[in-house]
Amino acid sequence: MSDEIFFGVDLGTTNSVIAYIDQVGEPTVVPNQDSDGDITASVVYIDDDGSPVVGQAAKDVAPLYPDRVVALVKREMGRDREWAIGGQSFTPESLSALILRRLADNAFAHTGKPVGKAVITVPAYFGMLERGATRNAGRIAGLDVIGIVPEPVAAALHYDVVADAEGKTILVYDLGGGTFDTTVIAIEKGSIEVLCTDGDSQLGGVDWDRRLADVILREFKERVDLGDEDPEDNEHFMREVLAMAEDVKKGLSRAQSRPVAPRLGQTGARFDVTREQFEAATADLLDATIDYTRRTLATLAERHPGRKVDEVLLVGGSTRMPAVAARLEAELELTPRLHDPDLAVAKGAARYALGQAVWAWDGDEDTPGEDRVAARAEAIAASTGIAAATIRKIAEKRVVTVLPKAFGVRLVDTSKPGWMDDVEGSSYIEHLVHANDPLPSGPHHRELGTVVDDQGEIEIQLYEQSGAVEKPELAFNTAIDHDSGLVSGIPKGKAGMPVHIDMTIDEEGLLSLTATEPSSKKELTIRVRINVLDDDQVEAARRRITALTVKG
Repeated sequence: MSDEIFFGVDLGTTNSVIAYIDQVGEPTVVPNQDSDGDITASVVYIDDDGSPVVGQAAKDVAPLYPDRVVALVKREMGRDREWAIGGQSFTPESLSALILRRLADNAFAHTGKPVGKAVITVPAYFGMLERGATRNAGRIAGLDVIGIVPEPVAAALHYDVVADAEGKTILVYDLGGGTFDTTVIAIEKGSIEVLCTDGDSQLGGVDWDRRLADVILREFKERVDLGDEDPEDNEHFMREVLAMAEDVKKGLSRAQSRPVAPRLGQTGARFDVTREQFEAATADLLDATIDYTRRTLATLAERHPGRKVDEVLLVGGSTRMPAVAARLEAELELTPRLHDPDLAVAKGAARYALGQAVWAWDGDEDTPGEDRVAARAEAIAASTGIAAATIRKIAEKRVVTVLPKAFGVRLVDTSKPGWMDDVEGSSYIEHLVHANDPLPSGPHHRELGTVVDDQGEIEIQLYEQSGAVEKPELAFNTAIDHDSGLVSGIPKGKAGMPVHIDMTIDEEGLLSLTATEPSSKKELTIRVRINVLDDDQVEAARRRITALTVKG
């Protein structure tokens, strides 16, 4: 095995996968050392002694120890949330870091090399707060995170290699365990470009599981006499029904019905659940994904007139449900392709990691681009054992992404009667950069003004869109913390004294905002790497997580 290995991680809501580029330049999935498969359940159990257990073993004990098991952590990324377990406190980043640690341990056992440089995938619709939290999870796990890449892009990278998709525009319908997004991607000779994206980070296969659990519970209650006992009050039973629903859902992708035998104490029943029941109970969930798909295609038509989708690619294990492909084919008149839905993202991320290493090389800046790529490819070839020509071929695909959500600044509407008595109610967000703007984005210029006479300073407050669509109301936006946002020294004068604002965002999510007072030329520059945790908190979490032995 070579000295340097590049890894791609699909850090999923319900399951996670890690892959690497082998010495012949092919993506290879690391097998789970705790099972016979390639997938690790994204579930964490904290044992009585404080030791973390990650994977199927943690998932199996969830009905017995619900207060010590955390699942669906990915849905909390980017939020200020903590879990108190056994006298310890865990953030979404630290729990995700434990999952990453287990994946890294599996990779070390398989390759004999520690996981260093890695790319982690995120849903395309994850905002910068969620992406920053994901990067921090990698840092806490001790990884050198060289990139964050949207899951549909990673899947398209893998699909392009195996299906020769060059010159095509692909709609990626990504229905994972806990998130959904739909993304249009143009695959060209030297690039993979995201044209537009949309989705919901709180919609995924687990919601189908819950609906099916409701069906099973309803049928069970109709068949047995429980007296005054309410099975929904029994947490252990409800978790067993949910686990049963997950298995039945998978079975209904292959058969028209599946038998179930739920039991509560001494009372049990056996009956069949049909695909028809399942699809009826989840029709509105599928409708929601179709609505997002339609909105994505409308955005495509608006931003890229004349561009048509050539193929539909299904990503995520939940796309195995027959209703998904059938509905998409009816809507789009294209036959969706189901290609390696569980592993494609991790494999594509590994390819992206190798390409990113080439483009991120900090070699001689005066060397022409092609020569620099060739030189870096030779250097990586020497350390990995992969042929330089193979590395160059992987690196030739530059990835161009878009901003998933809008960003703006908080302003006050002074035309609103009584605004001075209700500044909060009179405030709104002026978005300077918008969802689906290509990255890097900017600079975007806006001229603002003071709101009262002789206002000597203004506070700049940054916000990210949190709603499904861009809206100016505060409730549909999330404040972004930063070190300093105060522009002082504004000359005395009437309300409306100008302040110039310029905002840019780079490919990695570094937001820069410059506020300038034109008469004095006084300037405030805010550079925000958008995160929930600061560097000190990340380092403290890294030391703590590193000291733990993560079991599977």
